[in-house]
Amino acid sequence: MFTAFVGLAPTFLRGQSSMIKVSIGTCVALLLSACAYLDTVEPEKPKTSSEQAHQLYFLAADHGDVDAQVGLGEMYAVGHEVPQDYEQAGYWYRLAADQGNTTAQLRLAEMYTMGHGVSRDHSEAGRWYRLAASQGDILAQLRLGRLYDQSNGVPQDYQEASHWYNMAANQGDAQAQMRLGEMFDQGLGVPQDHREASLWYRMAAKQGDAQAQMRLGEMFDQGLGVPQDYREASDWYHKAAKQGDAQAQMRLGEMFGRGEGVEQDPTEASHWYLRAAKQGTTSAQLRMAEMYTLGQGVPEDHTEAARWYRLAADQGDPLAQLHLGEMYETGNGMDRDYIEASRWYSLAADQGNPLAQLHLGGMYEVGQGVPQDYIKATEWYTRSADQGQAEAQFKLGRLYELREDYVKAHMWLNLCAATGYETAQSQLAGIALGMTRDQIAEAQQLARDWSVGRNRQATPETAESADVTHASQTSP
Repeated sequence: MFTAFVGLAPTFLRGQSSMIKVSIGTCVALLLSACAYLDTVEPEKPKTSSEQAHQLYFLAADHGDVDAQVGLGEMYAVGHEVPQDYEQAGYWYRLAADQGNTTAQLRLAEMYTMGHGVSRDHSEAGRWYRLAASQGDILAQLRLGRLYDQSNGVPQDYQEASHWYNMAANQGDAQAQMRLGEMFDQGLGVPQDHREASLWYRMAAKQGDAQAQMRLGEMFDQGLGVPQDYREASDWYHKAAKQGDAQAQMRLGEMFGRGEGVEQDPTEASHWYLRAAKQGTTSAQLRMAEMYTLGQGVPEDHTEAARWYRLAADQGDPLAQLHLGEMYETGNGMDRDYIEASRWYSLAADQGNPLAQLHLGGMYEVGQGVPQDYIKATEWYTRSADQGQAEAQFKLGRLYELREDYVKAHMWLNLCAATGYETAQSQLAGIALGMTRDQIAEAQQLARDWSVGRNRQATPETAESADVTHASQTSP
């Protein structure tokens, strides 16, 4: 009987070597246990090698062998030679984990994280991750860091997260090095230190981590923690971009566009913008639209420009929505369509784009694409003018003049004139001739109040000294 199992064991172990590592002690325990067991039972129908393998593992695991318990847990977890059964996997993992086996502790933590065979419990997962991490398991250290980083089942604690990331990073884990770099970069759980961040980014970048390569490129691009070096920046961007990092592709396109760290090359810039744009990066889609509009690096093609604007606009980008509205309004690259123009202007205007608000106000004023409505025109002009858009201020002043509200007309034309808008200056002089001194004083005060509101972030002295009193020169 013993000889038969000695012959079976090598065959079984060869079949399982890719998934399970079995110690010599396990083999001995497994064979002795099997022989002792089989000597007590009646001969039965011969078992398949898979059934015999499972029986051998079960006997060793049942006798407390840790490696066999882990191996049996793996078999049930993945359904290898046995029906997949997470509850059985969890049972055997727990036996091994209670004996301090880090692989079993890690697997048990993963089961609690995913809710496989047990109720999902991030707190319990964290407990098992901590046991494995405390024994030096790199993956457990990384996972435990993420739990504290993301407040997943434990209170968010950046300091604790950075501790475990540091443990894994010092063992060479690129993901932990990358995240630790970010934490030093942003001052999360550690004192902000761009130089230290760059060191961790570099370690991860040298292991081929695309995100770390991109971040290191940014550090050299901006001179954060390292001397500013556009060539070094472009080299790291290029490494990340070749791995498909869309942000790095975008940055590399910008460097070729500006000629920073590389020879200026609009064609090469468009190449990298295109790769990022195809991944859905709205800023890259905008750049492609601009390049087709201007014929930079690509043939001039307004229809193609409109296509890229639409892709970015469909993702909610207000600048793309503005430009698409302009193309519909002018018929540039597509058939003129005032209704579509007003729709795209409205989407951008609702997001606060002052030019879209200006254009939408204009469409309501003349009734293009929307019913004519001076109240809505005034509303959109006001929203644009409040952001400092000079043309909106001028048009708003003119509308108030038509409504014979000369105080508000004077106020907005005064603000517009302060920007150097010559037409507003002449219009302001004409209005002032028909106003009383009290009306002009009221209008000037309104303009000053508006300027103070616009400069809330400035010092009181700066805000009060804002020069919006051009009308005093035209007072009768």
